[in-house]
Amino acid sequence: MSNNRGNYYKQKYGNKRQRQEPYSRQQRQYNQSGVYDSRDLAQHLNRINNQNYAKYQELLNCEYPFRDFTLIFQKVQKDPYASASHIRVLVKDTITDFPQDCYSTTDRRIALCDYLTRQVVKQIHALKMDRQFQSNGWHGVKGGNFEMTQPGQQVLDRTSIILFQGNIEARFTFNLPAQGRTIASGRAIEVLTEQLPMIVHRALKFASLNQQDMKEFIQCYEDQQWLRNQLSSKDLIAFIPDKAILPRESGVSDKPLQDINAVKFKSPESLKIEFECPSGKQLTGMGIRQGITMIAGGGYHGKSTLLEGIEQGIYNHIPGDGREYLVCDPTLCKVRSEDGRSIEGTDISAYIDNLPFNVNTRSFSSRDASGSTSMAAGIQELVEVGSKTLIYDEDTCATNFMIRDQRMQRIIQKENEPITPLIYKIRSLYEEMGVSSILVIGGCGDYVDVSDCIIEMRDYTPRDITQFAKEIASQYPSDLRQEGGERYGSIAQRKLIMPSYTLEGKSNIPRLSTIIFDKDKELTLSAVTSLVERGQTQWIASAIKYFSKNDNIKRMGLKDALNNLEQILQGEPTTTTTSSSFQLLTSPMDLTDPGYVHGENVRPTIFQLAQAINRLRGIRITQ
Repeated sequence: MSNNRGNYYKQKYGNKRQRQEPYSRQQRQYNQSGVYDSRDLAQHLNRINNQNYAKYQELLNCEYPFRDFTLIFQKVQKDPYASASHIRVLVKDTITDFPQDCYSTTDRRIALCDYLTRQVVKQIHALKMDRQFQSNGWHGVKGGNFEMTQPGQQVLDRTSIILFQGNIEARFTFNLPAQGRTIASGRAIEVLTEQLPMIVHRALKFASLNQQDMKEFIQCYEDQQWLRNQLSSKDLIAFIPDKAILPRESGVSDKPLQDINAVKFKSPESLKIEFECPSGKQLTGMGIRQGITMIAGGGYHGKSTLLEGIEQGIYNHIPGDGREYLVCDPTLCKVRSEDGRSIEGTDISAYIDNLPFNVNTRSFSSRDASGSTSMAAGIQELVEVGSKTLIYDEDTCATNFMIRDQRMQRIIQKENEPITPLIYKIRSLYEEMGVSSILVIGGCGDYVDVSDCIIEMRDYTPRDITQFAKEIASQYPSDLRQEGGERYGSIAQRKLIMPSYTLEGKSNIPRLSTIIFDKDKELTLSAVTSLVERGQTQWIASAIKYFSKNDNIKRMGLKDALNNLEQILQGEPTTTTTSSSFQLLTSPMDLTDPGYVHGENVRPTIFQLAQAINRLRGIRITQ
């Protein structure tokens, strides 16, 4: 097969072993500026074919104007086994021809860029450009895969497509093809000079797209954003629309369950809310009000499925996902037990105090926290940075942090028990701090007493059983002794110094929930369950480095630093001018690592970033 491929490229581009005609003196003088004619790209790749792989470096920062776009090699890999090269493709507004109304607001711009990313990826798949050569042995052809970040079910702010005043920059990765450690440029020529122009024409021009589909995609995003903005004014923390499909395809897939028996969500009448979206779309569904909501029910009846859907409501979803129009408070975060996590300088005294050896819990540190301590720290750290909704699933919580029953209260007296369970603080957490809670509870009926609303999930259908549950609770009153004190307690506002290793070398993202700094310093984010794309983790790693080296950030408290960064991210893209006076586009997300511009970043929430920072080992408190 390898020989057939070689013959194909020889017939198409000529025998690479023949002596190449040198560029003329005039061409060489012109090329010193780094700007080439589009025809030069194929000639250049032809000329370096079969040479040492390092010759690809000649392409670095070169600009190749095509008829409809300009191609720039932002980063060129030095080895066929290194991470892929980065390519930026610039398409001017006169070519894209998108009406200004398509991107006139930040929401529309984000939605359009996400939509275009999906169109580009679709074309890459159709042309099989994302397939790499599969070869056996050292001398086989390898690489050749040309890709853009694959979006999931969520519509997110990305750096894969940047749009500014109608101009578009598309960012790709290209694993430059090799044979052994020599250049195999035939595939590169085909991808860059034949297939890439097809992608630009099919996916980045307004006239080539399904305009009605694009309009509905943008409207769906705008409606979801509008819905989320309405929640606080209606004293809501979540809205689940009728006919939503909450179950997912499988435990490893985020796509909706396609089974004909999938139960569509239907709100109980007592909790039903109505909205008319800006597009005119009428929605009804279940509203979850501020305060404390308990979700009960038998096993396998949909409690956790509902909670997972609510957790994903911080994102807008694509049309047809089943969770589009399901929205929640954008500050919502999940708290769970994390044995062994690191804690630094967190005030956990509201929940844990009177420790042996007079350990100070107003500025508590641990390198190996217990389940209950990790939950106390998780709550306090999120309240510190402004989260107003916390969710809990009993299955992933430390039992001794959730409740201490009547017998244990009598066996172990309060003066000998440092832990104050959540059940005694959850009301003051709401009434004093304004932090609402949603809990999945299957085995602790005492939470009925502190809940404002109780929902039973039965056969994946919600039922409002608040009145019934309260009546049962009155018939069988709890004899628990109140241990929470008169007030909630204090929250520390900390200034944190990042550990020095975050600045050493490159960070590696082997999986969604892991960042590796300086080759072996691992940051585990498995407890940050709302992360959905590796690009979010990638950007979190860059943001941590940015925090490490930015002097202004170092002088701020963590909450102020995060809010400052959030304001920057809400800005519009800008332009930077190359030495040849060509304008590149810059995303606000590029700020965290301006020397490493690429299309793989996806914007997380500042609360996800805060959760990551708080789990760094080696962070320090400063005044």
